[in-house]
Amino acid sequence: MVMDMGRDAVRDGVVELEFAYERQDMEQAFRLLLRKRGRAGLLYHPAVAACAVLIGVAVAVTNSPAHPLAVMGVLWGVVMFFSPRLSATQMLKAHQHHGLMRLTVGAEGVRQVTAHADLRTGWPNYGSYAESDTAFILRSPDKAGRCAIVLPKRAVRTPEDVDRLRAVLDGHLPRV
Repeated sequence: MVMDMGRDAVRDGVVELEFAYERQDMEQAFRLLLRKRGRAGLLYHPAVAACAVLIGVAVAVTNSPAHPLAVMGVLWGVVMFFSPRLSATQMLKAHQHHGLMRLTVGAEGVRQVTAHADLRTGWPNYGSYAESDTAFILRSPDKAGRCAIVLPKRAVRTPEDVDRLRAVLDGHLPRV
């Protein structure tokens, strides 16, 4: 089944997107999801990572018996600081084989057409959505709200389509 992306994109509240994922899309989504997780997301917050590094360095400098723990604290802080970028790189590798993606978001849900797949998912597959400056992130319905799909705003045809996409999402999912 071929989806004609050249036709009129304004069809009964349907918004069409066309894009290939970029690392920035994935990194932004990962950071946003961490912010929306509440206290659990604090473990990945740059300020917490920086504090772990500073405390670890302070303990290591004082030759405390907790020296191995200080080293682990420094390493943890560094890893947590870079985790959004590392995770984004891994997610991008997992999605690159899709190539150009065409998504249709409407009353029935999301239809995703790639070079290798034609996938339709209804709104019950998503629990909520979050919005950043550059993307909409549809979250899974589980308690943690892990990412289900990233919809980059750059993928819509006109700025008005961003507002229409937000209206469609608001009509079917709670915003977090």
